[in-house]
Amino acid sequence: MNDLLQQGITAYKAGKREEARKLFISAVKQNPQSELVWGWMYQTSVSEKERIYCLKQMLRINPKNEKTSQLLRQHLEPAPVQVPPQAAEVNPTEVEEIKCPHCGEPVQVGAPRCKYCGRDLKKVKTVPAKKDSKNLINFIIAIITMTIICGLIYGVSHVAESLRDAVPTPTRSPQENAWHACILFVEKQEKVAVFDAQRYNPDGVILLDNGQYRVDVSYAKLAITYTCVLSDHSDGKWELISLTATQE
Repeated sequence: MNDLLQQGITAYKAGKREEARKLFISAVKQNPQSELVWGWMYQTSVSEKERIYCLKQMLRINPKNEKTSQLLRQHLEPAPVQVPPQAAEVNPTEVEEIKCPHCGEPVQVGAPRCKYCGRDLKKVKTVPAKKDSKNLINFIIAIITMTIICGLIYGVSHVAESLRDAVPTPTRSPQENAWHACILFVEKQEKVAVFDAQRYNPDGVILLDNGQYRVDVSYAKLAITYTCVLSDHSDGKWELISLTATQE
């Protein structure tokens, strides 16, 4: 590993992102055939166009890198188009009917005469049929909604307990997967709720020289930063190598 790259990594781990970026740029110019240098350059990229360029250079050097290919495809995927919901079709107005008191045939409410027997209907009192109670429907919907919400809360609160040493994570970038895996390990071993964890921060994920990931997650309520060292298995699961806590 050349001096510029090592200096850049040291600056990056110390939180000096801009200084690290300048060192990585110099390292790339010095050694443009290094996949590792381009990988660190990707970590400090400031735009989507620059990140895509770094990934393409990594694939140029190592076309068989499946993780890099997958990450590049994610960057190149177009943003989903929001399609406005279609207006609900309006059903034609239903016509209320009653039975003719003379012949028993159905006639429209308010009709002056029966179209079947021809008798006068003006003096006949009509009582429209009762409609279904909206309150009952709303009550049923509320019960169903509360049941679903309670089920989701129960599932989230117990998902970490069902995890073993190898934790599957969402199919996104390796860095974000490592972040979520660290949070789940912290919840399992330290009994700290995932809701207290800091949101995903790419600056908190570092790819180590041995291919493992170091993840630093801050828990503001506890004033503690948990540091995970993780290994990514080929089956999409993560192994916890070490877990330490530092008081902020």
